[in-house]
Amino acid sequence: MKQKGKVEKASAEAAEELHIDKTMGVEVETPVGGNSEEDTEVLQLKKQLEEKTQQVDENYNRLLRMQAEFDNFRKRTIKEKEELYVLSLEKVVTELLPIVDNMERAIAAFKKNGLENSYVDGVDMIQKQLFAVLEKNGLKEIEALGMEFDPNLHHAVMQVEGSCEEVNKVKEVLQKGYFLGSKVIRPAMVQVVSN
Repeated sequence: MKQKGKVEKASAEAAEELHIDKTMGVEVETPVGGNSEEDTEVLQLKKQLEEKTQQVDENYNRLLRMQAEFDNFRKRTIKEKEELYVLSLEKVVTELLPIVDNMERAIAAFKKNGLENSYVDGVDMIQKQLFAVLEKNGLKEIEALGMEFDPNLHHAVMQVEGSCEEVNKVKEVLQKGYFLGSKVIRPAMVQVVSN
């Protein structure tokens, strides 16, 4: 019993002499009333630890900002490339459309004048091949004949009279219109029925 009391007294004295500091999530035992040189060293180490922790936090935040900036740069670059591709494709397709129109007119003229079928078939094959390449790149014809007139898709150049059921419908397509993707690159030139 005497020995148990001595042990309890000794641990109580030790607890009074030591102070546990839990700043920054690190337990550091600092003696209370101990050597002032050791206390100064412990305080300096704590200060260095706080400075290093602050530097780590600053570097981590800087890294996060740089990653976000790089991600934004990458997305912006991809978007600019896509826009450049679409603009270039639109320019080339727009320049090729008159050639497609002229080939269609030539085929119609050949058939009308009774030119030999082998010539007509050859030009027709070239025209279909050219149009297939354009379709593969997103070109699509605007349906117009017999459709309700839509000023977003059709360009009315003539009006003709017709029955009540045909009012505001496309009677004849004078020049085909085309989409490139979802964008109208050339509206269809049409003749519209009016009352």
